[in-house]
Amino acid sequence: MRKRSELFFSMILVPLDFLALLGAFVVGYIIRVKLEGKPVAHPIPALDFLGVILILLPVWIFIFALSGLYSQSNLRGRFSEIGRVFVAVSGGVMVTILLDFLQPVSLFPSKAVPIYAYGLGLLFVLSSRIVVRAVQRWFFNFGVGVHNALIIGSGEIAQRIAHELALTRSGYRLLGCVDTVRGAAKRMPGLAIYRSFEEARETLGGSAINEIIQADSGLEQDEVLALVNYATNHNVIYRFVPNQFGLYASNSALGNLAGVPMIEIRLTPLEGWGRIAKRVFDVLGAAFGVVVLSPILLVVALIIKLKDPDGPILFGHRRLSRNGKEVFVLKFRTMAWKWCTGPGLKYKTAEEAFVAMGREDLIVEFQKAQKVDDDPRVTRLGRLLRKTSLDELPQLLNVLRGNMSMVGPRPIIPAELERYGEHGASFLALKPGVTGLWQISGRNDISYEDRVKLDIYYVENWSLALDLKILIRTVMAIFRGRGAY
Repeated sequence: MRKRSELFFSMILVPLDFLALLGAFVVGYIIRVKLEGKPVAHPIPALDFLGVILILLPVWIFIFALSGLYSQSNLRGRFSEIGRVFVAVSGGVMVTILLDFLQPVSLFPSKAVPIYAYGLGLLFVLSSRIVVRAVQRWFFNFGVGVHNALIIGSGEIAQRIAHELALTRSGYRLLGCVDTVRGAAKRMPGLAIYRSFEEARETLGGSAINEIIQADSGLEQDEVLALVNYATNHNVIYRFVPNQFGLYASNSALGNLAGVPMIEIRLTPLEGWGRIAKRVFDVLGAAFGVVVLSPILLVVALIIKLKDPDGPILFGHRRLSRNGKEVFVLKFRTMAWKWCTGPGLKYKTAEEAFVAMGREDLIVEFQKAQKVDDDPRVTRLGRLLRKTSLDELPQLLNVLRGNMSMVGPRPIIPAELERYGEHGASFLALKPGVTGLWQISGRNDISYEDRVKLDIYYVENWSLALDLKILIRTVMAIFRGRGAY
């Protein structure tokens, strides 16, 4: 809820900035052409001028993005935002004037128009952002977007952070302070003082803490790593003042909290706008796949129903999605209906089905990799569907519904999460994928431990380029047909 709120307010700034800048140019045009009453050097009809501005404004929005004006780290009302707006608007005006200079015909009826737009743009953009900040602070009153933070340390930096966050409506609720030094209660008035992080967690409840702010560096390295591991495994934000020498994270972001430079360690680069880009990528890819593959989907569905009419065409497997949410991953049914397992069915588990058919020898193999090479429950049609991965095509519907991605970690059952050990939270940072690194690296021929490593690597190194590469290589792997059963 916290991150969704911040992402929403970050997204809404884009259309508001666009409208503010459009208004600045329109008002600048009206002032110079209509109100001043002086002749202009290059008479341009209002609609033609509007068309030019609509083409130019995406360049301005791009400059705004490069200036960090849509970063979630700037959503809690920092004075630096005024400076960023000034730099971005100034950069936009300079690019606009340069483009006007390079054109054989002037883009503006008068050189005064972009100057007016510059001043009005600063005013309109800042005003709209002030309104957004006010609305966001109003939502803080209802707990929407609020960070429940625990401060580690009670030194000068910790005191400064606590003081600034208490004075400003920054969206932070301080739950307490962890410090073993005498006098901590006097230095951090109004905050509960805990002797250890474990004490704070037990008293507050682990789910109450969604951000850890390590302000002081007096902790031993083992204690610091324990904090980082806890944050990583419990989807908790971890920030620290950048003087913790030796602490390394593959994904980190430099930010500012209460005027103090801090580094936030992240599970994955897929945050903020990256998550939006991936969702757009998923929807477009899944929609394209459903349209193009619809004839194959219909034919396969018809054959399954004709071959085994007693059972359903699709079969939902309970799997873990992002943040541990359980979802039903759809597949074409590849097993004979009488041997299918699940809640409400004759056999609850695969082990029960193997015992019923007299194949207890397959239980150990199944428990080791959650699959068996020559599964007697699978029909001849099912083997063909698995060999060609056609059984997984219905997962495109999961992607459209938003509980899977085109590319991601493997969909696993809750019991498998234990095999990810301390990386369990990292694995659950992303939605499972229709395909992934395991699919292009040997599929079922690689060991379970290697699959875990590939999933964690993907989570920590996600990019759209990596997704595209995996999709292309998945198609090649399917045509080769190796490792699927």
